[in-house]
Amino acid sequence: MQNTIYIDINTERERQVLIGKGPDTEQPATPEDAKEMVVIDIATICEGLCELIHVADQNGYGSKEDFVRVSIEKLNALLVDSDK
Repeated sequence: MQNTIYIDINTERERQVLIGKGPDTEQPATPEDAKEMVVIDIATICEGLCELIHVADQNGYGSKEDFVRVSIEKLNALLVDSDK
């Protein structure tokens, strides 16, 4: 499976995080297709985060435990802070 997702982060913009799909991605035809795409995209981004944490740990940029803890804290804050 190929799933191209672009994440553009710029703290100098009003909307700091932009997420897009590859140019070859077909637009979903139904709300159900859109829901499936979003669920797959979230899983793909999660896998990407796990790989980034693994690489950072392997290269000595920090500990896997700390990166995972901070990631979990950020996700848990999303449940509390409904404005994000």
